Amino acid sequence: MPEDKPLMDALMKAIELEKETFDLYTKAEQKTFNPEGKRIFRWLAKSEETHYLKLTELYTSLHEGGRWVFYGRNTFDLEPADESQRVGFETNDLDALKIALEIEKRGLSYYEQLIESSDDFEGSSMLKTLRDEEKEHIRIISEKLAQIS
Repeated sequence: MPEDKPLMDALMKAIELEKETFDLYTKAEQKTFNPEGKRIFRWLAKSEETHYLKLTELYTSLHEGGRWVFYGRNTFDLEPADESQRVGFETNDLDALKIALEIEKRGLSYYEQLIESSDDFEGSSMLKTLRDEEKEHIRIISEKLAQIS
């Protein structure tokens, strides 16, 4: 299968997006003193790192042999909350969550566009899994925003 330049460019953009988002979540985790905030940002960073690594593997595989790679889903859950800690984000944490929500919404939209442009069953399946994980990120972030608003 000849290399599909628009697809490869789109994947490179997705890789860059995942890296930027990972960096944002890592910085947010380091910046907050709130244990609940650290827990959420750490989980989001791990998830974005997994996306980055899988998309990089896919890019390499498509470039070298035109093959899609399997991606079932990330294999780690959000660690349980320490119920003794009250959620009390400071303004900076609240702002970080709002930024995270917008980034995840853009990621969701981007994966939707990639799915629509893909005519490969394996590719669509992988992209749908990534899209569904972005939806889960949006749900978690939205819940935390609702708790502190």
